[in-house]
Amino acid sequence: MQSNIRNRINYLRKELIRHNDFYYDKSNPEISDSEYDALVRELEQLEKENPIFFSSDSPTRKVSGFPSPSFESVKHSLPMLSLDNVYSYVETVRWYERIKKSINNENLEFIIEPKIDGVSASLIYINSILVIGATRGDGENGEDITENIKTVKDIPHKLEIENPPDFFDLRGEVYIDKSDFKKLNEEMLELNGQNFANPRNAASGSLRQKNPQITAKRKLRFFAHSFGKIHGKQLEKQSDFLHYCQKCGFQLQGDFKVCRSLEEIVGFIDIMMGKRDLLCYEIDGLVIKVNSLESQKELGNTNKSPRWAVAYKFPAKQATTKLNKIRVQVGRTGMITPSAILEPVILAGAKISHATLHNFEEIKRLNVNEGDTVLIERAGDVIPKIVKVIKKESEIPFESPYNCPSCNSEIVKESEVAYRCINPECPAQFRRHLIHFASRGAMDIRGFGEAVIDQFLRKGKIRILADIYCLTYNDFIVLDLFKEKKTNNLMEAIAASKKRPLSRLLFALGIRHIGEKVSEIIAKRFRNMDALFAADIEDFTKIPEIGGVLALFLKRFFENKAARRVIDALISAGVNMTEPETAETGRQFDGKAFVLTGELENYTRKQAEGIITSLGGRVASSVGRKTDYVLAGVNAGSKLEKAKKLNIKIIYEEEFKGLVKTN
Repeated sequence: MQSNIRNRINYLRKELIRHNDFYYDKSNPEISDSEYDALVRELEQLEKENPIFFSSDSPTRKVSGFPSPSFESVKHSLPMLSLDNVYSYVETVRWYERIKKSINNENLEFIIEPKIDGVSASLIYINSILVIGATRGDGENGEDITENIKTVKDIPHKLEIENPPDFFDLRGEVYIDKSDFKKLNEEMLELNGQNFANPRNAASGSLRQKNPQITAKRKLRFFAHSFGKIHGKQLEKQSDFLHYCQKCGFQLQGDFKVCRSLEEIVGFIDIMMGKRDLLCYEIDGLVIKVNSLESQKELGNTNKSPRWAVAYKFPAKQATTKLNKIRVQVGRTGMITPSAILEPVILAGAKISHATLHNFEEIKRLNVNEGDTVLIERAGDVIPKIVKVIKKESEIPFESPYNCPSCNSEIVKESEVAYRCINPECPAQFRRHLIHFASRGAMDIRGFGEAVIDQFLRKGKIRILADIYCLTYNDFIVLDLFKEKKTNNLMEAIAASKKRPLSRLLFALGIRHIGEKVSEIIAKRFRNMDALFAADIEDFTKIPEIGGVLALFLKRFFENKAARRVIDALISAGVNMTEPETAETGRQFDGKAFVLTGELENYTRKQAEGIITSLGGRVASSVGRKTDYVLAGVNAGSKLEKAKKLNIKIIYEEEFKGLVKTN
């Protein structure tokens, strides 16, 4: 048993040293931050439980990283330490209580700052002049990168303040904005087919270039967060230091807060979790510090970390896993797209087993294939994507398909990235078309989901859309998990769907590029199906929201004989083909843009949107400078915060109801 523990400890120590080399020296990590942190935590736990295997050289007892022999070495005025991490509110409370117990001060303040996902650097100013810029290195010694540091936009070469300190060792984070990172990666891909995994790696690789001209082109930025030594200036608090840096000519982070209670700390963590994706730079957490510099000295440091500060780490946006299979699927319009089936991994608090691959050109660009170890990313709570290949298992490239995986028809390549099956009888297309037809935004047939559709398709009961309306009680009662009540409910839902307005039917028909909003606009303009069949391109383009391309798609659809047969069959089944007249209302929201956030108590989201559009307004999905109103409900999140920041008019449900009543 002891030998197994010792072997595991030795393995973890070697692995962490190896990953430090990839992370710090090569700026090309093999694993994500969260996976690295997990290895560190496992090693810390094993060393704590087994002190017999103590080693002063363990990675848990030293600052990660080391100076590269490619640069001159610089000794820091005081060690540049790393931070201990907490990953939950419970761990934050424990840290907070330890601090309160150690410092007997009822008025103890804390300051929270965003933890920029960048590269730590030390700046030495002597009599206001920048003389040395250095990396953190191993904490004791860093690399002299002075010429590269001088190319960073936010770092003044001379402090812009009267009576500057004789000596000022200022520390901070060099980073790259999200937009500049995206442009840099596009340029890197075009130049040599390589890309950086994330903005931090881009900043690290850029800052350690031998040619400062290359660094200058990378648009690096800087935020100050601490200092080593300062001679000739007295500071009492961390917040004083930040404001002093601003007076010296440095950019100041707007999102920091002085807190006087645990409740304020937790509240600010919640706010910043919501704002994380709205910031123009990446943050991977927040740093919580004791604000008093005197109290910081009293608490002191361990060999590796300050006791007076801790990093609250957000859920990881990146993880490494194995790509088990590339699945090729057929959409309801015949579009052929690939997706990745992954070895399940936890990412941003969710279990991830699928990732998008966008198209077959993306597979070629990534040089990815089944069996490879890949880095995946989940930004902004969207579908995860593969960022890059970490380890290849095969050099044989993935072959794009020549035939449809559903019907085996030949695939047509419409553009560099678009592959399509044009067989109108393709089973996969029809299945997806059925699912869409019955969906909530379309004909809204509650209970008529994928499991039910698949059973009817296997039995051959549905061959065209109108067959839905020919199904009987006996057809449903024999399905898996169906009893009398469920059967009756579904039959009632099918009957109710016949009465849906024309706008819902148009959307349900799945006309290419015609979504829910456009379907509603078309239906209100033409009012019935006969008028649509009689319309020409000019009639469609008279609608402001419809351009030439959409008009062409509409005309082609209504000229298509197969589409006519589908609609005639639906007419025979008793499906409504008209849009009801709506009473004229006031237009007090004419031209006004609304954004909805949170949960409304008296309206569904769709009802509120309908009221706004009926009064001449429009509804947008995101807050911007052209937003006129934000309608906020319960549990409103980041959109509300952004509206406040941009001074956009915020209205709540009672005020909204009052505006509506005036009509």
